[in-house]
This record gives sequence, structure tokens and C-alpha cells, in this order.
Amino acid sequence: MTGKERLEADEGRRAQLLKGLGELALLKLLGDGPCYGLQILERLRAEAGIDLAEGTIYPLLHRLEKAGFTKAEWRLEDEGARPRKYYALTDAGRADLAVQLESWRKISSTLGAFLERSTR
Repeated sequence: MTGKERLEADEGRRAQLLKGLGELALLKLLGDGPCYGLQILERLRAEAGIDLAEGTIYPLLHRLEKAGFTKAEWRLEDEGARPRKYYALTDAGRADLAVQLESWRKISSTLGAFLERSTR
């Protein structure tokens, strides 16, 4: 495997890992309050270190809405401004977030301990 191929494989693995964690981070972010799409994307990148593409975030938002975990509404913030679609957690979304957070904490703790153990 060449250096370029290895780099591409590493980037692919990282992208898959981040995509899996994206839903949890997105639910947690919306737990802070409603946000619009690009705001969500920017905050996930800046605050959670999850660099999702625009082409990834919107299908995820739609899937969560279809599952009943989020709801969306169009808002016009300033006169003359374009309307923005804001996403917010539903009660079902808050319940799912709590379940996912508990699962993440267990996995993170167990895997972290496993990875930090000394090898002989």
C-alpha cells in the first residue's frame, strides 16, 4: 500500500467513525435549542470536532425528523432575510438522546480502559 493509499484509507475510516458519532452529537447540539442547517454544521465542526459534509447533514436531519426525534419549522428572523429551516428536538428525541448518551458512556469507558491497558 502506497502512502497515498494509506492516507485515503485512514481518512475513510475516520469519516465512517465521525458519521456514526454525528447523530449523537447532532441530538446533543439540538438539546441546547433549535438551530438551522448550516449553523448545525458549523457548530458540530467547531464544538464537537465532527467535520460532516453538507451532503451528510441534511439527510441525517431528515431521517431524524422522519423518526420523530426532531421537528422542523421555517422562520424568518429579519425582514427581507431569507427564511431558514430550524430543527429542534422532540420529546422522543430527548428520550433517544438520553439512551444514546448512556450507551456512549458505557462504550467509551469500557473501550477507553481496554485501549489504555498495557500490552506485554
